[in-house]
Amino acid sequence: MEAEAESAPSAEDQSAAPAETSYRLFMRDTAPAYKFASPRNWLGGSPFPLNKSFCPPPPISDKRRNEIYRLYMLDPEKNSVRALSQRFHISLARVDAILRLKGMEADWVKGNQLQTGFVVGMERLLGVPNEDPISTEEELELRWDVHEADLMEEAAKDDPARQRYQRMYWESLPEFAGEATVPASIERSRRTAERLAAKAAQSKARKYLPVIPDTDTIKTPKEPVQVATKEGRPDIHFIDVGTKFLDVASETKRLNRIETRARFRAKKASEKKTITA
Repeated sequence: MEAEAESAPSAEDQSAAPAETSYRLFMRDTAPAYKFASPRNWLGGSPFPLNKSFCPPPPISDKRRNEIYRLYMLDPEKNSVRALSQRFHISLARVDAILRLKGMEADWVKGNQLQTGFVVGMERLLGVPNEDPISTEEELELRWDVHEADLMEEAAKDDPARQRYQRMYWESLPEFAGEATVPASIERSRRTAERLAAKAAQSKARKYLPVIPDTDTIKTPKEPVQVATKEGRPDIHFIDVGTKFLDVASETKRLNRIETRARFRAKKASEKKTITA
């Protein structure tokens, strides 16, 4: 009996044994596959194992982005944004973003050799296709909703980033009664902003923008758009927007207060002059 008691594992050994065993099994069977980085090496064989229907398209390779930018710069009329979207089967917004980023990248090049090792390594790990034309049925299937994305963007008729921030709100409602007030408030604010903008456009800009006389060091530009250029840097455009972003209501109140104070001071001065006379 004493020998059996000595050979029996303790409670701590019994509780620790399954964890140690599972760890050893994991390190022996599963872990070696993740010791070194390899493309699309996902745990479970899928990036989203709980949502099999979610299949995001693969990223666009840098080689294909450069080709899109080269074609557009070669002939912008023939290779328009819509033509490139149809040719490479990419949404209009994404083609526009690629052209903007590549244009900025070309402007910011300082004559040094670009370090593209990180890009190449990440493209290999993400499984980015390197084919020039889109010919594989698998890649076309992953980009099947491009037309729907373009239709949604054209129907919105606004910047999608602004739409995302405008739609991101949270409001608690009673379970059996009550209506949401945030959407109506957002719509009312939008209409108020449009009305004030129209009112500001109709008002005379000279009334709200005082004319500052020119001096030897300060000159008022005659052109509404001023471009500042510097070698090796993108051009900076300074645009005179006038009263576009001016709150007409508050500015009118401010001008009325100034006129009231001026009349009050003139009245006081005339009364003082009458008393002294």
